[in-house]
Amino acid sequence: MIQSRHLLLILYWDTDTYKMKKALYLLFFLSIFFYACDSGNNPIDDTEQPDGDNTGGDTGNSDNINYLTPKVDGSGKIIVNLTPKAYVQQVEKGQHMTSVRIPANYYTSASILSGSELRDKLKTIISSGAKKLSYSTVWTMCENGDQNPNNSSQIWRLYVEQGMSKTEHSTGSNGWNREHVWAKSHGNFGTSAGKGTDGHHLRASDARENGNRGNLDFANVSGPRSKNGTFYEPPLSAKGDVARSIFYMAVRYGFTVDNLGGQGKAARHGKLDDLLKWNELDPVDPYEIRRNNIIYAYQNNRNPFIDHPELVKYIFGDKKTAIWKN
Repeated sequence: MIQSRHLLLILYWDTDTYKMKKALYLLFFLSIFFYACDSGNNPIDDTEQPDGDNTGGDTGNSDNINYLTPKVDGSGKIIVNLTPKAYVQQVEKGQHMTSVRIPANYYTSASILSGSELRDKLKTIISSGAKKLSYSTVWTMCENGDQNPNNSSQIWRLYVEQGMSKTEHSTGSNGWNREHVWAKSHGNFGTSAGKGTDGHHLRASDARENGNRGNLDFANVSGPRSKNGTFYEPPLSAKGDVARSIFYMAVRYGFTVDNLGGQGKAARHGKLDDLLKWNELDPVDPYEIRRNNIIYAYQNNRNPFIDHPELVKYIFGDKKTAIWKN
């Protein structure tokens, strides 16, 4: 960048008024150009980007190399025009969508941490100031967060991959209800405010299929909506959502995710190996990003595994000893 002493030399050597003005204009436009390059952030863009590689250089091997840039409207809100079922058919493994409208510096304090320190810091971030909602409020939260992209009067049912009127609240096995993705018996917290009403794992679900899943752990079984005595397998469009909800709950409330199943009231969920795969097979989509922002508006905290899907590897996967850089 041109320094002020260089300008003084220019002015001293060139006393011609016209050339002096040209030099001043040149310096002015150069200063704007370099400021734009150095600032690194668009002042109207509040999107935090996923981390780059951990070497400090451009190796072409960054965690977010395959991430997609979202389409937004004039207010910066993400545009959702496909259902999760339709969207997952057109993306490749690991093609997560970059989140929008993350509050500035929300994850800054977690940067350059690893292992248990990173996990503990994320827990602090998503716990500080978080609101505990009533179970009745969850109806409205799901109506807004799980809105069918093809019909604003409907919710999108997680496991059956279909819309249903927002007003058809469950009566027995009919209608839709509030599904605890992290089964409420796994930790025995029921519908108590906090764990039992946390919007980051409560989803609009077909009542009958919710009953079919029951409180089973998650794993690959034999196809969509299949189960055995221990595990339940959701359809592809729900697999990533389920995984990121489970990972959120584990960090937020200090629960355990492992490869076990059928552990009764223990605060643990599985199957970890399959959940790690599901996070990539069903990448973060516009629907999930919109939902994360809506839940944030209700309870003042976010799911970091939607905002930064690569964090799954640093907390639960093969990068648990690596440093995460935001």
